[in-house]
Amino acid sequence: MLRVGILMPRSTLYPSLGLDLLNGLKQSLKHTGLFDTIKLLIDNIGFGTDEPEIYTKAEKMLLQEDADIVIVCADSRIAEMLQPVFTASNKILLIVNFGASYPDSWQPAPTTITHTLNFAFNARLTGKLAAAETNKQAVNAISYYDGGYRQCYAMLNAHQQNGGVPCFNHITHLKLSEFTLEPLVEFLEQHSHVQTLLCLFSGDQAERFYTDIAPIQQKYQLRLYVSPMMLETALQKNLPNDFTIDQVQGFIPWHPMLPNEHNNAFKIAHEQSPQQINYFSLLGWDTGLIIQELYRQFELNGTNAMEAVKAVTGKELASPRGWLKIDPSTHQTYGPSYLASMQNAEIMLQPESEEVEAEWTIFTSEALPPGESSSWRNTYLCI
Repeated sequence: MLRVGILMPRSTLYPSLGLDLLNGLKQSLKHTGLFDTIKLLIDNIGFGTDEPEIYTKAEKMLLQEDADIVIVCADSRIAEMLQPVFTASNKILLIVNFGASYPDSWQPAPTTITHTLNFAFNARLTGKLAAAETNKQAVNAISYYDGGYRQCYAMLNAHQQNGGVPCFNHITHLKLSEFTLEPLVEFLEQHSHVQTLLCLFSGDQAERFYTDIAPIQQKYQLRLYVSPMMLETALQKNLPNDFTIDQVQGFIPWHPMLPNEHNNAFKIAHEQSPQQINYFSLLGWDTGLIIQELYRQFELNGTNAMEAVKAVTGKELASPRGWLKIDPSTHQTYGPSYLASMQNAEIMLQPESEEVEAEWTIFTSEALPPGESSSWRNTYLCI
């Protein structure tokens, strides 16, 4: 029996995050017929900020629980800390997160796979799209929380790389009670020709931003280019019934309406589940697909982690996203990107972008600029 350790996160912003992720993983294993052949060993790591605790719990999974694979739901800096012990023990480390950040170096470790929803990559594509506007000037509207992850750099940098010109930054307060768009309104009153907004918000900040920006958008004919969490399905349901907005676009990795058989299977598998399908359950489901591929390699060639990881890289998995690959050059997963637009609270999707492979190569070949790079220590959406 394959022993799989899971270090789960918690979130007050999205209280069901860990439950949905774990449920998606279990449903995936049931769907592939592996649930009864895998022993799940579960522990909690909170918001992912206590690095010594995470190391101790991961080490316990290896030494005391004899886990073959350890799933750690945390951001990239945790991977850098854990990789040496997993390489030395020849066990598999599977880092799972939303991809709102990315590593300082894309150089992979031999027994580590990082699985994400590529939020930063999709934000990059959205920034590039915004730069195609005739007027290259743009306002950056960002929440204090979302701006602390490298998805912010990815979006704003791609906009500027492609000719975009930032002309105003508005960062909202972390506390919703202190939320205001007044500085943005004052800027637009003096610069009404600037109609492009690059927007990064999540959770209740995203709901508040949409509610407050709607009348401002109508007055100034603003075009909003938004991050993946601003096109999340649960968010749409929480917007007011009389909500009116238009000209909202952004690239996303997945949506429930995607018309493919793997997405249908994902939805059917969750019909009897108390949790709704969302980004979190999708992340868990695709993690299950990776576990399935690793299990097959163990069955064929024994539990040699280095050989198993090498064997699964480059393969295309049948994800609800349409497909999922593990990049041999980085050991990072990536999949399709879809341009979504929102009118009021309705989402419309365009076909899969044809530029994903080329853009992914560019994205993973670029180095971060020298110097300090600030970011939150907690895993994205775990606050």
